[in-house]
Amino acid sequence: MNRSSFFVALTLLILSLSSCRSTYLLKENFSGNAIGSLPLQNIPGDPTGDSVSYTSVLHPRLGIQASSVTSGSKSLVFSEAPITGETAFNQWLAFKGIVSDYAQPIWFYWTAKQRNSQGQLMIDIQGVQGLWVARLRILPDGQLVRTTNVATGTREVLGHFNPTQTHTIVISLSPAARTYNITVFGTREGTASNRLNVPVLTEPSPGRPVLDFEKPAIYLRYENESFNANPAYVFESVYITRKQPD
Repeated sequence: MNRSSFFVALTLLILSLSSCRSTYLLKENFSGNAIGSLPLQNIPGDPTGDSVSYTSVLHPRLGIQASSVTSGSKSLVFSEAPITGETAFNQWLAFKGIVSDYAQPIWFYWTAKQRNSQGQLMIDIQGVQGLWVARLRILPDGQLVRTTNVATGTREVLGHFNPTQTHTIVISLSPAARTYNITVFGTREGTASNRLNVPVLTEPSPGRPVLDFEKPAIYLRYENESFNANPAYVFESVYITRKQPD
């Protein structure tokens, strides 16, 4: 290979690797965390700037443990343990990606498992520029419901989870179209649950600037919880990406 060909090949390789790194807006499988510790708030590795966000109020509810699903891996326990000093605003656990924009589709997906749940878990999906994508709830009996109208509280059942098995939720957002698809794997029904071209919950103007704090994110908090440390939602991995998952 001559010198010019070598540098062309090297440039293409660098661009390819850069492209692969840039597809992730958040990548968290908890491998960089120590067992028994709180989750690292600044996620190590690429991409730079993704984070796990929580206040000190939630410390009793959070912990890294050895995965019960995959040998050698780790998971994050988000329990219903007693907490003090809670308000309506400081009980959120959030997985925040790096800044994106309206021009690119975004996939949010995570794998987790219920553990003896007694409270219900509320999950909000936040897009870019304040785009409120979806609100889901996982009820103590494993029922997964989607809010179809925030004002009226109308809900739709998407399926039921088995607490002894992991499930995966995949949401693909088209920011410019203000619609999303949702696919749920691991339901008791035995087949993937799909909803296509669902309108987002809010529609801010795409013409205004992208603000740094308005990052694509997954927010979670408990409602009517038991204040018992045993019931929990256990995460195996969480991703936000510009690339469709395999």
